[in-house]
This record gives sequence, C-alpha cells and structure tokens, in this order.
Amino acid sequence: MNVEDLMLVEPSSLSPGSKSKEKARWFSWTRPQSYWDVVGVHLPLALVTGIPLLISCLVPLRLLPMIPCAFVRFTGYPGPFCGFTRAFWAISAGQWPYALTNCPLASILYVFVVCVFIWNAAGLWGGIIIKPGTILALRRGQGRRIIGLISVLFLINWIYRLSMGLT
Repeated sequence: MNVEDLMLVEPSSLSPGSKSKEKARWFSWTRPQSYWDVVGVHLPLALVTGIPLLISCLVPLRLLPMIPCAFVRFTGYPGPFCGFTRAFWAISAGQWPYALTNCPLASILYVFVVCVFIWNAAGLWGGIIIKPGTILALRRGQGRRIIGLISVLFLINWIYRLSMGLT
C-alpha cells in the first residue's frame, strides 16, 4: 500500500461545497469542526457491531435466553439462520474448528463484523470521519449483486447444515 493510496483531507483545505479532485484508493478521512459529526457517522455502526462482539466475549452461551425457533417447531428442520449464535460464541471462545464445521458462514460474518467495528471505533477514537476510497466504495448496481451473493451464501450454508444433519 502506497502513501498515495491513503488521503487526509483537512477541512481548511476545501472550501464549502467543493470536492477534492483526487480520490484515495482505499479510504480517506476528514477531521470535522465538531466531534458530534464523527459521532453521528461512526457511533451507530460501532454500537451495532461492538455490542454483539462484547456480549459474545463476556456472557457464556448457556446463560443466553434462547427462544425456541418457530421454523424448527413447524418444519422439524433448522432454519437458514440457525447456528449463527453458537458459532459467534465459539469464535469468541477461540473454538474456530467448531464454528467452521457448525456454521461456516458465521466465521466470515464474524470477521466482517470485527472489521466494521474497527473501522468505526478508529473513527471515533481519532475524531475523524473515515470514508471508503475508490476500491472499497460501492459503484452503481453493485449493491444488488452483493445482496444476491449474500443470499446465495446463506442458501449454501443452509444446505450444508441440512446435509450434515446439524440442528
């Protein structure tokens, strides 16, 4: 990664409403006048990702109030989202082999959640707004493809769990 891949945009260097002509490849950041601007951008996702990570590290799985799955009750088979909670807790406890065999997609999801948390926590800690660069930014029409890919991954994970007889 080159220095040119990253870009720092100071608010004083840009007039209001103007945009920088250069776009960073990976990410760029700005330091706004008010820290509340940073909080508005980064705090929601830091909480949404940080709370499950913290709970999975601090609370044993046996103490969670597990609600019986309606899908299992009606069909007798596990649903497409079964196994994710147990896999998250297993990963937090360092039991990656269990998580990979029980719910492989949860491992990918866990790594993604950790990355999103680090991104937003870094913005909050540094008092900067971090934005994706050209490589990380979604282009027009990519959102639908990503949703389709995620749907296919959930379907493959569900078929795997059904074929292995996991509940």
